[in-house]
Amino acid sequence: MSRQQQRQQSNILNLSTTHLERTSHIQRQKSKIPATIISITQETPTIKSFLFSYLSPTKITFLPGQWLDVFIPNIPTVGGFSLTSHPLSPHFQLAVKHSTHPPAKWFHEEAKVGDVVEVRVGGDFVWNEEEEKNDETRSVVMIAGGVGINPLMSMLDYICECGDQEGILRDIRLLYSAKTYSELLFLERIENLRKNWNGNMVCTYYITKEESMDSSNSESEFAYGMRISKDVIDTIVDAERDHSMRSKWFICGPPSMEDDIIGWLRARGIEEGRIKFEKWW
Repeated sequence: MSRQQQRQQSNILNLSTTHLERTSHIQRQKSKIPATIISITQETPTIKSFLFSYLSPTKITFLPGQWLDVFIPNIPTVGGFSLTSHPLSPHFQLAVKHSTHPPAKWFHEEAKVGDVVEVRVGGDFVWNEEEEKNDETRSVVMIAGGVGINPLMSMLDYICECGDQEGILRDIRLLYSAKTYSELLFLERIENLRKNWNGNMVCTYYITKEESMDSSNSESEFAYGMRISKDVIDTIVDAERDHSMRSKWFICGPPSMEDDIIGWLRARGIEEGRIKFEKWW
């Protein structure tokens, strides 16, 4: 079977199975916790963010990058959405892209402030501060495609606002791909973190379906009409060579994008344990 056929088969499988089925092998919290929507923000033309407050003294405990099983009243399908807030926040946030999938459709077309859902934490694509300290991680490369920025947003938020108090992490590179500039989710939030973090953060945004716009006021790079290619990855691997044994790669995006990037990294000799990715959608 060719690689393209494997991807098509994988995409068909993803469409025909539920979030709970695709993630049944992943450990999750046992109990459900009720929470209420306290604000709704239209982040991009197709994505809304939802801020939640807890309805009981019990709060969710999670690592940056994890997702939630979301149980919506009168919706039999359980949603799966990555957290976009950091674990020390008094509230939690989800960003949901509009689609015909019942939970996403509900969030975009029916959800309102005051509505209550139940949530349960799961996921093993995480930023684990203790693990990174033990591994002496000095450099991180984060690669996102579309709403794949969601779990990475949680990681970035935690690292820059709460974590790395000992200054172990020196460099962060973010490569973020979206179809249009308007679909760059959390752009202002990311740029604020970049400006204020006490380490070195370099962000490059790949806009695949638009021609060049004026980005002269930004310190970050905007690559219009370009994708994250093998040449891009090779350049970064070469740049990371001096501390390759202390770098980690975190990848979240469409399956075909992830397959390509993981393959390129493996071909360049990056150890399996230094390539982290989310792959359940």
